Amino acid sequence: MKLDLQLGDTLQGDCALKELNLMLVFQVNCPGCLSKALPDLNSIVTEYPQINAFAVSTAFEEFGLNNIHNTRLLLEQGALTQASQRYFERLGYKKLPYKISTPVVMDYFVQSEKLSELNNVVLAQIEGELLPPKIRRKFCDVIDQRLLPLARTGRTFLNNDLQGTPSWFIFDNQFEVLDSWFGHKDVQWVRGVIERWMG
Repeated sequence: MKLDLQLGDTLQGDCALKELNLMLVFQVNCPGCLSKALPDLNSIVTEYPQINAFAVSTAFEEFGLNNIHNTRLLLEQGALTQASQRYFERLGYKKLPYKISTPVVMDYFVQSEKLSELNNVVLAQIEGELLPPKIRRKFCDVIDQRLLPLARTGRTFLNNDLQGTPSWFIFDNQFEVLDSWFGHKDVQWVRGVIERWMG
């Protein structure tokens, strides 16, 4: 399987592809990503400088929180968003208690002007049909609740059918996926997977 990598702005470091690449896809408002996955990625970057390890900040929900602005604040100031903030405050921290040392890139997102244009085209089509108002409202609800969130979701997340965050991929410089998993795995397990592909 080939990885469909659609990246936007690079926010930190350099993620030039190597023969072996480890990618973590995360959201800033994901406590599991910030408490487990990103610290694990930090240690992997230190232990395996011969591989390209990097993180992709994405959004598939809570688009007002999981965005480039809050990703920058997380990287520069350790600023946390709602769910992540609640998690770390229970541990006695007001901000992220470590520095993210890995390269971080934003997922690619369709521009908001394009989303508005798409919405207007669909609504104009619905208006042009002789539909009863109740049916028209149902169409509008489907657009708002199903189609627009899909259109607003990060392309790497959407195009690779990810289940959620954190999601991990090991792939080569031809974008061939060697291994992938969803959720948290013990860092020792991750090391074993990396070493299997390095050997």
